[in-house]
Amino acid sequence: MACPFLCLSCQHNKMFLPKGSPCSLRRAFLIARSARSSALDIYSWQVESCLASKRNNRPAMHRDGQRGGKAMAIRRRHVLTVAAAGLSAPLLARAQTPAWDGPRRIQFVVPFNAGGSADTMARGLAQYMPEELGGASISVVNRPGASGAAGAAWFTQQRDDGSAFLVMQCIPFLANAILRFDAPIKWDQFSILNIQWNDYAVLVVPKDSPYKTLPELVAAVKEKPGTISSAVMAGSGAYIQHFILLDKLGLPRDALRYVTYDGGAPVRTAVAGGHVNMTIVAAKSTLGVQDRVRALAVVDDEPSSDWPAPPINQALQDAFGFTMPLVSNYAVSLIAQSSFSRKHPELQKQFLEAYQRTLRRADYQEAAAKAGIPTQWYGPERSTKVANEAFETLATYAPKQG
Repeated sequence: MACPFLCLSCQHNKMFLPKGSPCSLRRAFLIARSARSSALDIYSWQVESCLASKRNNRPAMHRDGQRGGKAMAIRRRHVLTVAAAGLSAPLLARAQTPAWDGPRRIQFVVPFNAGGSADTMARGLAQYMPEELGGASISVVNRPGASGAAGAAWFTQQRDDGSAFLVMQCIPFLANAILRFDAPIKWDQFSILNIQWNDYAVLVVPKDSPYKTLPELVAAVKEKPGTISSAVMAGSGAYIQHFILLDKLGLPRDALRYVTYDGGAPVRTAVAGGHVNMTIVAAKSTLGVQDRVRALAVVDDEPSSDWPAPPINQALQDAFGFTMPLVSNYAVSLIAQSSFSRKHPELQKQFLEAYQRTLRRADYQEAAAKAGIPTQWYGPERSTKVANEAFETLATYAPKQG
């Protein structure tokens, strides 16, 4: 524990005063240290001590044993001034500490393996956000399984007092955990605090793939159904995007061979390494392997400055005369239990203020930029609206598992 005093010398909360200091002065410091008295208490003690000395007409004692002297009086006043300033400094610092009346230990639950976009975002926040929460510690807990469904269900079993928050893609993974896997959770159990990272998808093939355009890839799927492989996360919007595409093409959903992975990082590794023929995957997160893949289409309404490929609906319209709904965006979010929001509105307000301060920090923004993490602030109201609309769209297309 840091010493609460700014004195002449300090080590591990021990006071060291000049030899021969008046007993009243030494006694005041000792009492203040043990009782954690305020600066005002110390000042009162010293005033009383000085008045008592004057009444008794006894000057202070020098180190050499001689009494009196203006020098010693000045020295004592200096010690008192420094001590009082030291006592008031931590009081002021505590008053300026960002408010967080919640638990001192917080967990960010990531329902995927380490290395994906949700994990990367969680670890970035865990590094910089504690300072905005008055020093509360944040640890990242990975609970992978069933494309996020297992970890999301585990999260709902944790205390709803602000000691645990969920970091994952509310769209599509949380939505699909409910729509496809019949996980023991409901959509209204979750409160979307902020969509910090809204990533579109991209359809890519390995760099040395023989397929140079989307029509060429579609022709291969039609010619050899079930032989073209695609890396997928079973609960992702990208997975469902495959079904929508095949439906629109008039092909059965098993016309592609799906190779499932539990996380975006292994999906990217699979296509970059040539282990599969294609995938639809988060665009921003895939920039790290951009030199090892080729984009055939951007799964978004607008072209991308990062990927030299046409928007997928433009390519489909030009080649086949149709477009399709897009459900493969990845909304990486910070999520609370809805019961936390209801029971502890003041704590949630404090947490959101700390979160916003973190997003505005220059050091966090610099680190996030290097890691490719957006720092957008949608806020609870807008985030919830976006998530609810996407949930309804996914509910139309999401097939049940099994």
